[in-house]
Amino acid sequence: MTGSGDSSIQAQAQAQIQAQTETQSKAWSETHTGSRIETQIQIPEYVGRIVDTLRQNGYTAFIVGGAVRDALMGRVPKDWDVATDATPDEVERLFGGQAVPTGKRFGTMTVFTGGPDEPGGKSVEVTTFRADGVYSDGRRPDSVTFSRDILDDLARRDFTINAMAYDPFKRQLVDPYGGARDIARGRIASVGDPGERFREDALRMLRGIRLASELGFYLAPEVMRAAAANRELITNVSWERIRDELTRILISARPAEGIDLIREAGLLPYILPELVPSIGMKQGELHTRTVFEHVLAATGHIETTLRLRLAALLHDIGKPQTLSHDEHGNIRFPNHHEVGARLAREALARLRYPKEIIERVSLLVKMHMFYYDPSMPDKAVRRLVAKFGADFFTDLAKLREADRFATGTLAGVGQNMSLFMGRLEKVMSEGAALDLRDLAVNGDDVMEILGITRGPEVGRVLHSLLERVLEDPGLNTRDNLIRLIKTEGRNMAGGREVLNESGKDKYAGPGRLAGADQGLARGRRD
Repeated sequence: MTGSGDSSIQAQAQAQIQAQTETQSKAWSETHTGSRIETQIQIPEYVGRIVDTLRQNGYTAFIVGGAVRDALMGRVPKDWDVATDATPDEVERLFGGQAVPTGKRFGTMTVFTGGPDEPGGKSVEVTTFRADGVYSDGRRPDSVTFSRDILDDLARRDFTINAMAYDPFKRQLVDPYGGARDIARGRIASVGDPGERFREDALRMLRGIRLASELGFYLAPEVMRAAAANRELITNVSWERIRDELTRILISARPAEGIDLIREAGLLPYILPELVPSIGMKQGELHTRTVFEHVLAATGHIETTLRLRLAALLHDIGKPQTLSHDEHGNIRFPNHHEVGARLAREALARLRYPKEIIERVSLLVKMHMFYYDPSMPDKAVRRLVAKFGADFFTDLAKLREADRFATGTLAGVGQNMSLFMGRLEKVMSEGAALDLRDLAVNGDDVMEILGITRGPEVGRVLHSLLERVLEDPGLNTRDNLIRLIKTEGRNMAGGREVLNESGKDKYAGPGRLAGADQGLARGRRD
């Protein structure tokens, strides 16, 4: 997907879209009358009530934005937005307590169907027609001017496919910029000059890529050129807003194409600079793709969940920093999983992802070289489950499969992980304690027996008991654990317990868990 393959992505997308044009065009019937198209869109009853209320009180009202676009494409809109010539104060007067100001300065009120506190109630954003002033902060207009003309409102929007309005009373689509035509073509085109649109709000560059990824459209050449020319403006956008668009790209139908468009637009160094050195970087003899091509293929193959898509995208992020050659001149990336875990953690923290996403993704990156040794005893498998959780290994198996798919070889890697998952299922089916909640005693028992109050000492005792039970599941009876608390509980509480040699597990060391040299010794060279 780099080099000569870069241009093929958009070419393939265009070919697919052109093949779908006839099908998409059947999503609506139209008779052209200038920029107004006779058509019919089915709107939900609760949206219709809001539009009716506005019309009955002398105001005009249109369905706008993504709802119109999705309806014309035969998709079910997730959100419905209404634009009107009523001012925010007039909307508030009409709907009373159902109307809540959610952006009143910019003309936006949110109208709830049964009040803002009604469980299960639906909401619709109702925004006054407006023309935007200067965008000095590259995000929001410094000022807005409320208007009585829907065309003023459509002129301020980002892309043609979002700059349409539907009049449910006249059953007309207002389409001054050819959005319906661009839907049929599968094209993302700007309203007016794309450079001007991007200078108003640089996030629109990512939003266009996100729409292309979600809808399977292609970006018009002038949009790509304008994005590349204005790429540095993305530094004016908050990390939170960038993260939200990146997330939607990753969980879209075409995440790999979306990330490659980010590269093609020159935005990658500003969003995920850690990936840039992987572009064009060759790998070992087992790989036919470069590192960047490989992670894109893995990202496109893996299940559609954010944590897995992020893990697939970042799993080889450590390779550029660990590139080396062995004595025969073969390419190697020693400990790239360890370096990659650190880089992934830094990148995700910069993008303001939640802690639980950062922890899970960085651990998946660290563990993606995990290699199962069939001689591993059951107690070692139990310890792995106790430490990481069975759901983690389910995720890891999916990442390993995507890694294998993207490599195109290493069939044995998939077989090895399947063997481990089978072993994991067997061990878990035996009902052994794998969590503190599985123990036959609890914190109250510990406090009563040792005469201590709630605190870290109780946790230390319970964790020590779990270690014993992981070693020998037969110990997990109430009598056995009470006996252990009475005889060894004080040492456990003080953190002074020392396991005997049989309690030490060579399979649970950090190097082993991460795969490290054990994986390489068994043939994994990627």
